[in-house]
Amino acid sequence: MPISNTLWESHFDLALLSLETNFVQGIKTGSLPKNIFQEYVAQDYFFLESFARAYGLAVSKSKNKNSIKVLSQLLVGVSEELILHETYAKEWDIDLTNNHIKPATENYTKFLDEVSKKQTAVEIMFAMTPCMRLYSWLGKSLSNNVLNNPYKEWIITYSDETFNNLAKSLENLINSSKEPYDINLANYLYKRAMELELEFFNAYSNY
Repeated sequence: MPISNTLWESHFDLALLSLETNFVQGIKTGSLPKNIFQEYVAQDYFFLESFARAYGLAVSKSKNKNSIKVLSQLLVGVSEELILHETYAKEWDIDLTNNHIKPATENYTKFLDEVSKKQTAVEIMFAMTPCMRLYSWLGKSLSNNVLNNPYKEWIITYSDETFNNLAKSLENLINSSKEPYDINLANYLYKRAMELELEFFNAYSNY
């Protein structure tokens, strides 16, 4: 079994816990208060910036031409998502100019920044892949609830096959990597990223 599948299945319990948070269930039913979603979107901007930096550092540390190519494409994708996020923020009346990072967001961005600076390219990918796979899985899990749902754009974005392909491209790099890595470290990085995503969703579940 590819290492990406092994890690996902090993920590699938954390994915289920994320799905059951009030935040994700609120998106599913459309009952999530607007102000909670506005704050989440504002904080998600910090996530995207952190992802962009991580991709950049992974590119700089890559020794494989294909990895450089794929990671560069993913970096461009995040850059485009940041621009789209600004448009999305306007639609939801979110002021990104007066945006301050919150603890749950900071915990994840600090983790990713630290991993990006200290670890190898493939180890950086172990810390990034869980977020991509989790969001794709959550989107598909909610995809039957888009009719008259105020959060249908969020659900459609992450349930779309285009986003799933982005997650797959990152997983394929891990699976085909010739770069040596410690399986215990890989497991830790993957699990920690899943835990931090759960903490992030829980931060917007108290309503």
